[in-house]
Amino acid sequence: MELLGITGVEDKLQDNVALVIESLRNAGIQVWMLTGDKVETATCIAISAGFKTRMQPIFFMRDMTDPADVERRLEEFSRKATNVILMIDGTTVDTILSHKKLEDRFFQESTKSPSVCVCRCSPT
Repeated sequence: MELLGITGVEDKLQDNVALVIESLRNAGIQVWMLTGDKVETATCIAISAGFKTRMQPIFFMRDMTDPADVERRLEEFSRKATNVILMIDGTTVDTILSHKKLEDRFFQESTKSPSVCVCRCSPT
């Protein structure tokens, strides 16, 4: 069975958000958060909303416009992806989505992470 759920949260986290996200993660469901917030703000939200446990590191990919740099960083992430939270910004996602090879590799690697946070992204 495949289930895709989408929700929108504006400004204030709703009551029990962290509990719900933790329950989803404990059930083996990968949770993605897309936000227009800055990397620092998104990191704080990800922590307070339960996207990561205390022991899980966050792997950052930001301000990357060179496809070769993105490829190297994805290779580094692939060695850690099984228990690392991916924090990636809109600039890097734009670079990835403009190169089919990178796009395929990104989705292959990012789906191994328990949670992914895309920050500084636009609605498009």
